[in-house]
Amino acid sequence: MIGKDEAREIETRLAALEPPVLSVYADTDPANPDNKGGAWRIRVKNALREIPELQESDHRDLHRDVMDLVDDERPTARTVALFAAKDARGKTLIERFDLQVSLPVVDLRRGRVEARWGEPYLEPLLFALDEYQRAAVLTVQGARWRLFEFFLGEHEELSDAFGEVDEREWQELREAAKFLRSGRLARELQPDRSGSVKDAAANKTEAWKRKLYRRLVGLVEKTLDARGIDRLVLVGDPAETATVASLFSGRYHRKIAALLPHPSDGSALDAAQVMEALTAAERRDESRLLDEIREAPGLWGVDKVVEAIQLGRTQVVVVPVQTEARIAYVPDAGLYAGTKEAAAKYGEPVEVPLRDHIFRLAASFGARLEFVDGETAERVEREFDGIAALPRW
Repeated sequence: MIGKDEAREIETRLAALEPPVLSVYADTDPANPDNKGGAWRIRVKNALREIPELQESDHRDLHRDVMDLVDDERPTARTVALFAAKDARGKTLIERFDLQVSLPVVDLRRGRVEARWGEPYLEPLLFALDEYQRAAVLTVQGARWRLFEFFLGEHEELSDAFGEVDEREWQELREAAKFLRSGRLARELQPDRSGSVKDAAANKTEAWKRKLYRRLVGLVEKTLDARGIDRLVLVGDPAETATVASLFSGRYHRKIAALLPHPSDGSALDAAQVMEALTAAERRDESRLLDEIREAPGLWGVDKVVEAIQLGRTQVVVVPVQTEARIAYVPDAGLYAGTKEAAAKYGEPVEVPLRDHIFRLAASFGARLEFVDGETAERVEREFDGIAALPRW
């Protein structure tokens, strides 16, 4: 899995590539019927053959090296991003990334391949590395707490998250967890008529809970901060996970996306179930954002949003992952408009795909991009004419 440090290293390496660079994005998802029998390789090769510069003698070896890599690799990922260039000594440098997600504004729905020559087309990949939410999954089973990080469809265990906890404390936690799962705590912590709780075992378990659970929760909060994690899913016995969830402090509690039971097969983690819960949480947040834009009132439609971005009026711009919108660009002025007619006042406009320019446009004027997929993307197309924005003023 790509961690935050690895993401920074990747960005540094890619930024060092000198043009001309070959940039390729391809849908390689084996679950896609269009990719049966490695059909994606044929599409990549055909796309490369259509780039005239790769047929020139100076770049034939680069072309061959990329073709060989496409033939040799057997990816199981949903998307491949590949970049190739020559260094000062004429040696071919290739960077390849197999990802378990579709990348923003690269339309891969029909098995399409993006292949470009010249300036590197890094923005979709770098955006994913920088902006896709990192999530964590905490599995709670008595004295066995495990923390996993999820990013770009992959996950890994953070095995050092609870390194500070010793065996004596884990033993106390085992006893506390057993008591919680028994259901006695809820029954026996009911006060009598004097308002006091008489059951000594319940009192002791409550003290364990506050001491040990809160300490472990504090370690989880510390890890969330250190790794820039935005969402948290708790997996375990309902009584235990409810107790643990109640101990997270305000801003961390708001990160909790779902409480899930242990997988029925007894395994520690059902990655598909977790991803489903995270996707549902993301869709809820996206829907709330669109509701806020609708009520603000916000802005929508290509003409209004593109103009507002350049006036510095937008704080968040919502775009479908697989947008097909087109806008007008005036190269001499460096300005954009929704149509060529509107852009003509700035100079000689050309029509360009929004997906090629939205990163630069948003970054230049301090707007945050929010890419949406699934039902939310359909809603943007249906209710907001393909793009929406939350204004600053």
